[in-house]
Amino acid sequence: MRERSKLSYAMALLPDRLKAAVLSAGQGEREKITELRLRRGRSLSAVLYGREYFLTYDGRFMNSFEGAVEVTAEDISQVFTRAFRGSVHSFPREMAQGYITCEGGNRVGFCGTAVSDRVGEVTSVKDISSINIRIAREVLGCAEAIFDRAFSDGLASLVIASPPCGGKTTVLRDLCRLLGERRRVSIIDERGELASVYEGEPQNDVGARSDIFNAYDKSAAVVTAVKVMSPDVLVCDEIGAKGDLEALEYALNSGVRLVCTCHAADFDDLKKRPAVGRLMKQGYFDFAATLGTGAMCGRLTAFYKLKDD
Repeated sequence: MRERSKLSYAMALLPDRLKAAVLSAGQGEREKITELRLRRGRSLSAVLYGREYFLTYDGRFMNSFEGAVEVTAEDISQVFTRAFRGSVHSFPREMAQGYITCEGGNRVGFCGTAVSDRVGEVTSVKDISSINIRIAREVLGCAEAIFDRAFSDGLASLVIASPPCGGKTTVLRDLCRLLGERRRVSIIDERGELASVYEGEPQNDVGARSDIFNAYDKSAAVVTAVKVMSPDVLVCDEIGAKGDLEALEYALNSGVRLVCTCHAADFDDLKKRPAVGRLMKQGYFDFAATLGTGAMCGRLTAFYKLKDD
């Protein structure tokens, strides 16, 4: 397996003072950073090895904020402006949802004071107080064990389950790459976490024959994909809403194969999930796979054949 971090793209968002602090850290630790957190008037922090540390000017990761780099209002403004490419008003949907995908596939999330419409829906955010830069990373080859078992005899429908933070999206992204090198794949990337499209171009390797429906409503995207892209395989992350069922059944009944993920503790829990459980009972899935957590995060723990030969 090869892991590719997109930290260098995130560095381009930072003011020079903050960038220098990150660059002062050792390369080994720097490459393990998964999040950079900026809180206005407080200290710069970084998440690595699953824990949050404060970062000093000389690149040390500390449990205490004493001596850590202070984040100013100007720092917040610069990062926010760069993330939105100098034109906040060009991204109303991203402003309302509280995050934007940037070059390299990094996601910049933010919070502050909500601006709402007459019915209470958040339409924008002002007075930004915190920014979280989530560092995108690809783990090329992490899905090969599942791919070999599910698709060695041809196309199939597959559901992948794990608890939250079990590596489902990372594995699914690599499956997109493996499948998309061989067959036509339509990727329903509702939250932009699979392909991480930036200005129309995927920032992650999702395969040469993959078409990406970025930020679409899932149900609408599924129907549109079947009608206009004629995919062999449809890929969706985290299905579960009952509203998705009708569209997914339409695709499956059209002869398209489905590869998806679902939050579930184990195989028994997976069968109890309303949407996936119904599709399983109707015989749409050929295989199911479960992933581990902790030290086994993103690794195949069990593989189930759901249909008899």
